[in-house]
Amino acid sequence: MDQAMLSVVRAVEAGATTMKGVIDATGLSRLKIERALTALEKQKLLIRDGQGFRATGLPKAARPARQCGSCNACCDILEVTAVDKPVNQLCRHWQKGTGCTIYDRRPQMCRSFTCAWLQGHLDDDWFPDKAGLVVHFSQDAVNVTVDDDCPERWRDEPYFSKLAEWSLNGIRRIGNRGYATLVVSGTERFLLLGRTVVPEPTPFGTAFVPLTADTFRFWKATSQEHLQRLHERIAEIERIRQEFGSCAIPESEDDDPQAPYRPALLRQSNHA
Repeated sequence: MDQAMLSVVRAVEAGATTMKGVIDATGLSRLKIERALTALEKQKLLIRDGQGFRATGLPKAARPARQCGSCNACCDILEVTAVDKPVNQLCRHWQKGTGCTIYDRRPQMCRSFTCAWLQGHLDDDWFPDKAGLVVHFSQDAVNVTVDDDCPERWRDEPYFSKLAEWSLNGIRRIGNRGYATLVVSGTERFLLLGRTVVPEPTPFGTAFVPLTADTFRFWKATSQEHLQRLHERIAEIERIRQEFGSCAIPESEDDDPQAPYRPALLRQSNHA
């Protein structure tokens, strides 16, 4: 069973009975959900009828063996807009010794949420209550939310190396299969490019070119047009590298290149 199918089943088991409910719970596209639903129906793991979607049960081996136990990090660290809960503030519906006091009518986000540790993707160093980090996967990102009590924890080991590894895997994937690695620590936001940290990435995107196997030069785009120009220049850098074996890389982070890119790059690289 692939991750999309597993996410859909968990969403349905948690109470999502419509296409919109499954989309909201999983973050997957309608096409991916439809494919997962069809496959699940064929495997007799899900039924679609006039009442919506009903899960008939996951195979035992597909269920996560871990339990939340004493951990309530997601109720403390994550933002849940449906109950007006801001990031890094314990939910008012959580009580010591009782847990969630609205469990049976908790929001869909809470019903469908499963952190990466609970899913079995991480070892016990990443137990959220111990690490101060809540890691979860969305359709196009690895999302890391950091406890205010340890805002720099994500930079420590063994955490940073794993996040850098995920980032490189996401960068190396092709096309729509790629994903970003994003860290939220208090009011600060970071994008990881391997071991290179981009502070406060802009909503227009970040263009980057490799310096070493796991570090990058980056430029934060200020508009879609700026991002396009940056990508065009990066493509020219790659062509010059292939032709001459090397190419100088502009160093300014607030650079806004204008075509033509090749003459300036050749001059900076001392290529005739």
